[in-house]
Amino acid sequence: MQKQETNFRKIKSQKKVLVIGSAVIDVIVNIPKLPASGEDVFSSSQEVIVGGCAYNVGNILQQLNASYDLMIPIGNGPNAAQISKQMKSDNHSQMLNDLDGDNGWCFSMVEDSGERTFLTVPGIENNWQEEWFEKINFLIYDYIYLSGYSFEGNSAKVLLNQLQNKNKETTIIFDPSPRVSAMDKGDLKTLLEMDTIIHCNRDELLSLCEQTDIETGAKMIHQKTHKPVVVTLGSEGTLFVADNKIKICRGKEVPLVDTIGAGDAHTGAFIAALLDEQSIETACMWGNEAASKVVQVQGGNVTLF
Repeated sequence: MQKQETNFRKIKSQKKVLVIGSAVIDVIVNIPKLPASGEDVFSSSQEVIVGGCAYNVGNILQQLNASYDLMIPIGNGPNAAQISKQMKSDNHSQMLNDLDGDNGWCFSMVEDSGERTFLTVPGIENNWQEEWFEKINFLIYDYIYLSGYSFEGNSAKVLLNQLQNKNKETTIIFDPSPRVSAMDKGDLKTLLEMDTIIHCNRDELLSLCEQTDIETGAKMIHQKTHKPVVVTLGSEGTLFVADNKIKICRGKEVPLVDTIGAGDAHTGAFIAALLDEQSIETACMWGNEAASKVVQVQGGNVTLF
């Protein structure tokens, strides 16, 4: 099969994206397999890092020289202190800090296959407030990234209300997350009608559209949004639907350590390409390239260049 070339690189675009989502503490353990109920398995290693979808996407955008703002709520507890310290070390600006309450944490179990399973203890990042948006000027952004981890319950109502303030030309990029089945269907319907690109993995897509076939499901969502639908397929690459046509951008086989942060890396690179006015196909190839680098390291934090 002929290799698809990509011009994956740092960009110079002045277009800007607002990244809405969370930063949490990730506790990562490597295990041979998930334990059954009542069973005990030994972990071969452990790592504690700052993670979270919005934080991971921001790291990729920064490395690709994209213009972005991170709207990540940071509280005033011990988890928040570690997150704030890491954000400063990474040179990320903090738009929401010293809020009442602490940030959450995530227990990530990585099996020998590289697949990961999460147990999340939510914090303030799952309790979005209207007043947090008082100083946000939605009109300066060309794209808005929204993490599905923030789109549940009252937080979804708050976010939908605030997103009404965006420019008509501004495109939302929504990553449903593994929590998609817990979201209110009415809230999802409203979001899909707001010029929204869906960027998700295979399982999330099938949960979102309640179908069993990826192509059928992606077409169904595309017909609702009239925007591209992007579905990551791991080493197989990325399937996307645009202009009622389906195409797959092939991935490449690389040594697999774990898949933590791979979807976020794909999303970050995908967004950077769109900011650079690349095609959807090229944006998917940029996403493939970034994700292939992330899966070769533990925990999702990677240097792209």
